[in-house]
Amino acid sequence: MKRILLPLVLALAGCASQPQSLVLSPLEPVITTQANPSQSVAISSVDLRTETFLARIQREGEAATLLNANTNPRQLVEQGLSQGLQQMGYRVGPDGQVQIAIELERLLVDVEQTRLKHDASSQLVARVTVTEGQRALVKRYQTRGTFNGALRAEPARLERELNDRLAQLLDAIINDPELHQFIQ
Repeated sequence: MKRILLPLVLALAGCASQPQSLVLSPLEPVITTQANPSQSVAISSVDLRTETFLARIQREGEAATLLNANTNPRQLVEQGLSQGLQQMGYRVGPDGQVQIAIELERLLVDVEQTRLKHDASSQLVARVTVTEGQRALVKRYQTRGTFNGALRAEPARLERELNDRLAQLLDAIINDPELHQFIQ
């Protein structure tokens, strides 16, 4: 009996706990802008977020639950931008003539949880600096979202929200005509 009961209790305890990390996997950017790439590009990034967690779930009278990423969001943004620019025909490498620096300033889902419902807002802010010789272009990109629902916010819903924000950011940067005009 003990052989059956102990594994069963452990299995049920594992089901009751919420995961402490979220899976980030944004969709590939949708390219809608035509570019005539003639320059090679070097991409770098830095994470300047003051909140290094991705989700904060606040319940009345309790300490907030903080959820982290299973991968580095800064690297995901850098890789997504690199892949998108390569699909457009740009040569991307460490010795590029044009440098693109991404500063990830904010990536967070804030959830207010009550017994019967949850309300959430998400925000992603990134600053992109493009330099070529003495010229520089600095742009700030921001995406926001909100959602609500009954009972508690599920981790899968938080993941979908964060991945949507990341995909929107990558789409906005990659399809920015001002950025492509500056590079050429």
